Amino acid sequence: MDINTTLLREKFIIRDLEEEGEVPLTVQSNRLVLPLRVNKGDFTETIVVRAQNMHCCNRMGAQIVHAYASNGSIVNRVQKFDFESAWDKSCSRYEKITNLLRWVAVYHNGKEIFAAGNHHGFFDVIEKCDEKNPGNYDQAIKIAEDTFAKMGRKTSISYDANIAMVLNTTSDMARCGLIDRSAGRNSTFNFVAENNPDDPLSPSSCLHVSAAFLEGLQLSYKIGAIQDRIHLMVIEKYSSEARHATIASDRLNELDTEIKGFENRFKTKFRPERPNFGVAIKEAERAHKKAHDTQTQR
Repeated sequence: MDINTTLLREKFIIRDLEEEGEVPLTVQSNRLVLPLRVNKGDFTETIVVRAQNMHCCNRMGAQIVHAYASNGSIVNRVQKFDFESAWDKSCSRYEKITNLLRWVAVYHNGKEIFAAGNHHGFFDVIEKCDEKNPGNYDQAIKIAEDTFAKMGRKTSISYDANIAMVLNTTSDMARCGLIDRSAGRNSTFNFVAENNPDDPLSPSSCLHVSAAFLEGLQLSYKIGAIQDRIHLMVIEKYSSEARHATIASDRLNELDTEIKGFENRFKTKFRPERPNFGVAIKEAERAHKKAHDTQTQR
């Protein structure tokens, strides 16, 4: 099974043009579009996954892709796909303990087919609008404005999006580009993984390892920032925030093991180089200290 997909970090700013002085509404989401087909040209269905964070969005996508590759259609199957179980598997123990605001919403043909947690209703609107003009997502913004106008609400919607991941897989290899937003900078890295005939490379495996990198870099920044706050005596060594850094470090070790397992299974090349979480933590400490010093000097 081949797949070509992009993970977007989206932000919508919705302004009510009839309410002067009203604070604009800002809603954010991560959006993964999954065009599911067994072979090239053998199109079946497109599933859209939205989630509160990047790594859970990718992992939910991986669950769906794996199920499709194994048993065909997600929407039209005799035994319904277990979205609840898929979402549960997409969230690690660490995620369940530390992120009570996590949510996910899954769409097909513009209709919500599964949701967990609390997502903003605007996303349901924008997916319905996108379905009216498929292939031109930007046009969905204008359609949404027109939809609100017909409901008697004149609005202006601003849209901003950044690519977090681009993934393309074939029967021979996978190519993936990922964003690194750690330590207050934006950079990218890429990897190419070759298929192993004895252990075939799957799109779901690539989505999982991409999620591991995205989550690992986020955790590295969080751990580094907390460690610097301890060094600066902003928080106590045995505070709840400091303990959070400890369990985050345990989770980071799990992610590093997962990535190494992927590298052991498939010949993987990185450009410019494979992110090092230990280095990322040190960079985060330095960035946090620099920001703290700048603030205290004002």
